[in-house]
Amino acid sequence: MTARRSGSNPPGAAARAPGKRAPVETQLAVLEATAADASSPEAHSRLREALRTAPGLVAARAAKIVREHALEGFDDDLIATFRRLLVDPVKNDPGCLGKLAALEALDFGSHDDETVFLEATRTFQPEPAWGPPVDTASSVRARGVLALARLAHPDLSLVAGGLLADPESPVRQAAAEALAANGDRALAGALALRWKLGDEDPLVTLACMTGLLALAPDHALPRLRDALHGADDGARELAALALGPSTRPEALDTLLAHLDIAPRASERAPTLRALGLQRNDRALSVLLKIVASGTVQDAEAAVAGLAARRFDAGVRERTCAAARENPAAERLEAALASAFPEEPGR
Repeated sequence: MTARRSGSNPPGAAARAPGKRAPVETQLAVLEATAADASSPEAHSRLREALRTAPGLVAARAAKIVREHALEGFDDDLIATFRRLLVDPVKNDPGCLGKLAALEALDFGSHDDETVFLEATRTFQPEPAWGPPVDTASSVRARGVLALARLAHPDLSLVAGGLLADPESPVRQAAAEALAANGDRALAGALALRWKLGDEDPLVTLACMTGLLALAPDHALPRLRDALHGADDGARELAALALGPSTRPEALDTLLAHLDIAPRASERAPTLRALGLQRNDRALSVLLKIVASGTVQDAEAAVAGLAARRFDAGVRERTCAAARENPAAERLEAALASAFPEEPGR
């Protein structure tokens, strides 16, 4: 037998037989080089090849490059990628990375055919794990329903309503956000029901609260007020978080009314933090006054709330000045340092 001479093959050729696909690491390295000049015809050819034939991890990187560089003309390739990776998915696309990246590229690129997004909302992928199989397609269903909301799909209420009972909480949260994003008051009923039934994931409840406040504020505000004044600490925190970002004057009135009558600092703290999410001078004035003259517990919570506005002009300086007026100013230093960390060069 004649020994093969070292160096007789081109780089990489000895690592695989003719026609055998390059290792995943090599394919990813090629795509990284492609990303440096993503608009060239050669790059487009490599991206299409990866989308059409590569395993999920590599196809995901190709789809991400398409999205990051806003490349046009890849919709058919992305759709083909999604459907190709539905076949023997645990082997070809573990974790659903390729399918999700393809959907994200289509959605961010404003793809307007709902068919692939509807398919996504019906996609499940149980994968082996310690104990029962784990469904790794929850992010795929979530992206699908959010894309349908962007498209104002006529059956959104049916699709998202069903997904409010999905086994995976990120999908339930996305379904609530999709219903709220549609802006149609007629869709508020499903959110009200999901809120009433409760959810093990507080983010799902919060999405229902904020969605109902957006679609049917006259119905949501009394319920949020009851939660804010109720005995359940978790519900109080969520109600405050739902009211905080709202631009409705009634939301701010509700927070301030609770602040006036809440007997314990622990009850006032969520409200004070939520006031920092209110982007208006009235809420800012209330928080600064509490920093200057409130109890240590209230002042610390007010400072924590003002952290949400730390990038607003003058807020850092006004908060620090108010803290210096507080009789317990020294005890507020840690809260100030946490809320307003020193920036490089300051």
